Amino acid sequence: MTIRYADGRLYEAVLLSRTDNTLRVAAKNTDDVQMFTDIGGTWVSEDCEPVRIDFEWQRHSGEGTVAAEDCVCAPELASRLLYLLFSGCDEDGVKAKSLLESPRFAAANHLIV
Repeated sequence: MTIRYADGRLYEAVLLSRTDNTLRVAAKNTDDVQMFTDIGGTWVSEDCEPVRIDFEWQRHSGEGTVAAEDCVCAPELASRLLYLLFSGCDEDGVKAKSLLESPRFAAANHLIV
């Protein structure tokens, strides 16, 4: 998290604990644990200074959103991965015989063909 004071001071901090309206944080390059209270939607320090607190999850919201197109691979790769998964083969082609005879393998083999 980042804590910004009105006078321009900026601290990177780690959240130690949180309740509905209080935060206890350990700020980088400081010795003491700091406490902040949410008063009417504004975070206030123990010295009654208003601060802006940006949580890390707020800074990265929306970035890296995964679309369905990002999860689609080539049919050849999908077929190979399914084969490896259900056949019991490793990359060297060593097979576990019991898996080859299982109903799951038969169903997977039908999908690959």
